[in-house]
Amino acid sequence: MSQCLVVNLVGDAHHGRLADSRFAEKLFVPGGELNSMQLAFAAAAAGHDVELRGWLHEPTFRRFADAVGSAPRVELEARAPSADDLVVVPEGWDHALPYLRLALSPARLTLFVLAAPGLFGWPFSQAWSPPDPLSVDIATLARPEHFTGMRALGFELITHSEGLVRAAAAAGVECRLLGTGLPWPPPEPAEKSVDAIALLANRWAPLVREVVEQLPDVTVDLVEKATNDEVLERMARARVLIWPSRVEGHATIPHEARSVGCVPVALSTNPFAVGLDATHGSVTVDGLGELAPAVRSLLADPGRLARLARDARETAREEVDWQPFVDRVAEWLAAPAPSDAGRSARACAGAELTEVIARERAEAQRRLEERFGEIEQARMDLTAAMHNQERLTARVSALEQLQRRPVRAAIAAWRAYRRVRRR
Repeated sequence: MSQCLVVNLVGDAHHGRLADSRFAEKLFVPGGELNSMQLAFAAAAAGHDVELRGWLHEPTFRRFADAVGSAPRVELEARAPSADDLVVVPEGWDHALPYLRLALSPARLTLFVLAAPGLFGWPFSQAWSPPDPLSVDIATLARPEHFTGMRALGFELITHSEGLVRAAAAAGVECRLLGTGLPWPPPEPAEKSVDAIALLANRWAPLVREVVEQLPDVTVDLVEKATNDEVLERMARARVLIWPSRVEGHATIPHEARSVGCVPVALSTNPFAVGLDATHGSVTVDGLGELAPAVRSLLADPGRLARLARDARETAREEVDWQPFVDRVAEWLAAPAPSDAGRSARACAGAELTEVIARERAEAQRRLEERFGEIEQARMDLTAAMHNQERLTARVSALEQLQRRPVRAAIAAWRAYRRVRRR
């Protein structure tokens, strides 16, 4: 049987099974979901059998399908991974168990590293709890032990960030750079009508507000929750994007801003960013307190702003050139699978564990049903006893009524006798 590429996004938990595939209502598509859709559609365009699983945004899916002319399979039931699957999952799941369940399957596994390991998900090295992105020590993220842990569990690594490729390479782990791609052109820049734009519906909102407070003389479009299309339209009307992101991966927001000539003014602290430098039409500063002065300085220099906006548009469009992206994905899928000596052993252990769990679950179900049977019998016995009690109570009441009748008759006769005497 030929290999099936399974791009498995967040969906309903199914105890080690691949998520079902269904369309769900969403206001906007997160960047990681968009990247995963890009991968699935590029593989489908290259002629591969692809399943796209998880909770999906139907309008975005339909837009890809119309533009590409082929599509991954969707609206699928959950199922167990098989030896014919190449399963791709994101690195940002909160807990170790979903990854371990996949690692104990017979499938070939790939981790799509979308951000610095340890920032948004379990880092494959130790117990973990989500850090605060506003204060996390960036040196604790994307550590060598994170990448070696991923590989040791049988996951191949792909990414869209050269910085993450370098971090993995420093640990001696290969992480293949696929980049990104879109099968439609970005919208043309609109007439610029506001100085700056900033987004509040993300983790950097507190930093955004801090910067905007320092720009009372600048017109800033503060975007609350909005659809992807609305955000892009508003970016197209803005000259500058205020982007105080401390650390993440190849963020979609600054790329979309660049694609419509909106120049990001960002922090230089993110070693995994893509396109956040002067060559790619961006301005970076070293500290949060420097963002507002950098915005004001850029707006005061129309010539520099125009040059950066031009470079931003050109390089952003090159980054998502569709056919080169499809070619990179096809090359990755055609390459021999890296050696994974432990895969068959893990799959064997996983099969045995699945059998044990199934037996224990069946036994627990049997005991539960037995217990429910006992409880139901006890309920029926109690109901019968209550009915008997009610019948006994009724009989006692009837007897008491009979006992009272002679007494009442005697009282009535005595009262009648008294009435006669009084006459």
